[in-house]
Amino acid sequence: MASLRTTRALLLGADESLASLLADVLGDLGIALFLDAGDAARPDLVLAHVERGESILPVLTRARACAAAAPVVVLLPFADERLVSRALCQGARACFALGRPLDELRALLRSHFPSLETTHG
Repeated sequence: MASLRTTRALLLGADESLASLLADVLGDLGIALFLDAGDAARPDLVLAHVERGESILPVLTRARACAAAAPVVVLLPFADERLVSRALCQGARACFALGRPLDELRALLRSHFPSLETTHG
């Protein structure tokens, strides 16, 4: 019988309270959250938090350096179509505005990892 491998997510640029909140949300989906690239050897997903006024390109560059093949979800401080468009054009797989309901984040993550729906659902 094959064992199920836990999905690993690396979180970049977030403070302790955001990390705690995301750990709970991701834990409900069976995703382990790591704050250090060394601990999350080959993460399956990178969540990259962008601070207000921060440029997206350096954040995405750091995310790719930590996990080149993993999809990057940019966490934005607020919903802004211009920022979303910029992040997607610069290589993010998806974006999530932190002011949105967390169920939307769950749905976004399930869309990238369909197996989460059936195994942790």
